[in-house]
Amino acid sequence: MNTVIKWDTPDGHSPVVAYFNLVSPISKGAMDEFDKHTFPVFLEKKKYLLKPGVIADHFYFILKGVIHGYIKEEGKQITTWINEENEIVGSIRTLGSNSPCEEYLQALEDCELIAIPIRVTEEVFYKYPETNVVARRLWEHNYRGAEERAYLGRIPSAEKKYRQFMKTQPNLMSRVSLKYIASFLGMTVETLCRIRARQK
Repeated sequence: MNTVIKWDTPDGHSPVVAYFNLVSPISKGAMDEFDKHTFPVFLEKKKYLLKPGVIADHFYFILKGVIHGYIKEEGKQITTWINEENEIVGSIRTLGSNSPCEEYLQALEDCELIAIPIRVTEEVFYKYPETNVVARRLWEHNYRGAEERAYLGRIPSAEKKYRQFMKTQPNLMSRVSLKYIASFLGMTVETLCRIRARQK
């Protein structure tokens, strides 16, 4: 018989349990599954969580730190997203297709993560129907993030892009190198520096 791991947390559960319960309450059975199958991962700054060609089998909940995703196009590194604490990251674009990851996922700070096996989430969604509410709300959140990135990409004014970014992810400006933020916003570092100087 498998025993549930006792996590060294105030409530004795995996940190993803507290996060999922905030999204929508889950049953003890579901909590036990996540306690048993999730595990901590420590990723040093600049190290990679995923690279193209790998078939992803985990999601990762960010407890501490910043992760960004990027692609390489004609020798250029293009940042496609930047996520911080209390976000779930992984190879979302290839989810459900069993296709290899298409982007790099890299730590921009030392990171503490909780790995969530994709196989386990599928089993839990089937066994414990209430967890489907959590899944739906997380997908809604992820979709809103994708919509925000699409919106940013369509704003023609660099200054308006900067203002929109500061409205939605203000903490990142003091945590992340400007080259990644400039890449994410589709502008040069020089342009970003000029806009910041004007805003100040």
